[in-house]
Amino acid sequence: MLKNRLMNLCAAIFLLFMMGSTLVDRADAHRVMVFAYLEGEKVHVEGYFADGKKARDSLVEVFAKDGAKVLEGRTDENGLFTFPAPALPAIRIVLTASMGHRVECILDGAGDTLVPGGIKKETSGAALPSAEGAVIEDRIRAIVSEELDRKLAPLAREVALLRERRTSLADIIGGIGYIVGLAGLFMYFKVRGKEG
Repeated sequence: MLKNRLMNLCAAIFLLFMMGSTLVDRADAHRVMVFAYLEGEKVHVEGYFADGKKARDSLVEVFAKDGAKVLEGRTDENGLFTFPAPALPAIRIVLTASMGHRVECILDGAGDTLVPGGIKKETSGAALPSAEGAVIEDRIRAIVSEELDRKLAPLAREVALLRERRTSLADIIGGIGYIVGLAGLFMYFKVRGKEG
């Protein structure tokens, strides 16, 4: 009778840990992420969950640096929302997906207005310098390369963070569950072997 209780207890613990580890994995799969970028005169916002599903019909709010709401809208069926770039140095984009999942990101310009490459819009109609005063081609390439490196650095960091595999709470609980489950199976066969 004691052996049956021990086996039932081990089986119950095994099932409890296995169910717990699968629930934690599912909860992590619904973490929402947002990616915003500037292309031309438009800001594109992409919302998606950690499992790759698009954040459809999610609320997108855009705030100025001082916290004032600039505009709001909703993502389409592909999890995308596009709007004209506001004439602000930086904006904070908040995406609120289903079941209260919320994430935000900051899109930063360099200077007075948010424009592609972070370069200020020029309003003067100044002509390009003459050929004798122009910068040589190699120097132009170096300047463009430096600017691209500087502007792409945050994106490279984001990609590196996404690629980095960290041990999460789900991994730890799942590992403990597997260990307890294997121990339960071992005890089950050990008790069963003594009965036979």
